[in-house]
Amino acid sequence: MNNSSQSTKKKTSTFERSRTITGALFILPTFVFVCIFVLWPLFQVFRYSMTDWNGISADMNFVGFENFKALTKLDGFWTMCRATVIYAIGVMALTIISAFLMALVLDKKGPLRINRGLMRSLWFFPCLLSGTVIGILWRIMYNYQNGIINTLLKGAGLPKVNWLESPNIAMVAVIIASVWASTGMCIIIFMAGLQSIDGSLYEAASIDGATGNQQLWYITVPMMAPSITINVLTTTIAAFKMYELPLNITNGGPGKATTLITKNIYDLGFMSVKTGMGSALSVVLILIITLISLIQLVYLRKREDIY
Repeated sequence: MNNSSQSTKKKTSTFERSRTITGALFILPTFVFVCIFVLWPLFQVFRYSMTDWNGISADMNFVGFENFKALTKLDGFWTMCRATVIYAIGVMALTIISAFLMALVLDKKGPLRINRGLMRSLWFFPCLLSGTVIGILWRIMYNYQNGIINTLLKGAGLPKVNWLESPNIAMVAVIIASVWASTGMCIIIFMAGLQSIDGSLYEAASIDGATGNQQLWYITVPMMAPSITINVLTTTIAAFKMYELPLNITNGGPGKATTLITKNIYDLGFMSVKTGMGSALSVVLILIITLISLIQLVYLRKREDIY
């Protein structure tokens, strides 16, 4: 009996060890990929931010935090920071709201139910396009003289809008295009969350006399908390990192109204060959994204625990 027990334990131990090794081998390629293409470049960015490297020569002198101090003296630095925050908040809020409402519509049951497969494909299509393509497409549509948007406004008897040359309207135009580009992915995640809600909860609420709005607020929204957390985090991070879409719509104009931090990173690192300062600005952006993401994660996780 003793020998049998020891033999069983030995077999279990061998199996567990084999399974652990197999799992580690599956993870290894991804781990190597992350180290080479994520962790190492990240380390290099922090390293370059402490130097005066121009990105070309072999000379690289350590300057400490001088690059970070010099950032505040850049022309339009605070305008750029303000534009980035407005853009990120606007894209995140409008994307989450529009995606949630559209997911509710697509999940609606009954005779008037929309073909979900078709609509999901149509909404998801922009996610397959690059930011450059989307930017050029919306720039054409925003054209003051013959863009389709102003053509429709004119046909409806409304005045044309100078979408790309008015400082206040240009930011709105960029946000609208970005929301259109990012809504599809959020809809898919929201619909997955909606379809995982147990229908008996709604049946019980209906028996108790709960209205449609009450069911939405006290059942749907709380049960969708994990989906909301995922979408808020991913959309916020993507908005802060966005570069090519705003660039191709307004090129940072008019003036610096739509110039984001990402554009300045490129200008410093490649156009002005100030790789050290460009890296310092990249570090600032990384810290901003990390801080905001942590705050969102802690708050939204607490909301999930409450629900």
